[in-house]
Amino acid sequence: MGAEGGADDRELMERLARGDREALTPLVDRHQRRLYRIAVGYLREREDALDVVQEAFVKVFQAASRWDGSADAGPWLSRVTVNLSIDRWRRNKRRGQTFSPLAEGDHLDVLADHRPAPDRGVLGRESGERLAVALRALPERQRAVVVLRHYQELSLEEIATTLGMSLGTVKSSLHRALHRMRDTLTEAKP
Repeated sequence: MGAEGGADDRELMERLARGDREALTPLVDRHQRRLYRIAVGYLREREDALDVVQEAFVKVFQAASRWDGSADAGPWLSRVTVNLSIDRWRRNKRRGQTFSPLAEGDHLDVLADHRPAPDRGVLGRESGERLAVALRALPERQRAVVVLRHYQELSLEEIATTLGMSLGTVKSSLHRALHRMRDTLTEAKP
């Protein structure tokens, strides 16, 4: 597996830990779309999501020597992205920024997931806006669980690994989040 295209994540991370900058490119190519979908699902702002993904890869390069070689790189990259998204959300909230749902076609095509997003299509724009409001109203970790489950379609076990939570905590967070969202959506009905 000497060729970069064939190197697995573990090998690439080990090379990064040794200071091999060339190992970052295949990691970026392999994970940027997924990390972007996580960030944009959480932040709902394309530019912020792109910044978070770039920052995530910078952090990965800087922290490669501290990476636990027994852990899979994918969930670790996802956790870094979620944590940076939470930090960005907090900074934006402190600055009093307001957010609106992403407009149709607002994604960069190169990074976009071509499957329809859960808050579009059948639900329509108005329902998508109400869903975005309900998602933003959630506490940070509950929002992360919902984004990973319903936007990234991760299993509960994968979410637990990604966020460093127990499976029971993920289940209860998802349950509480969906109840909160349902309540918010019920209150917001015209």
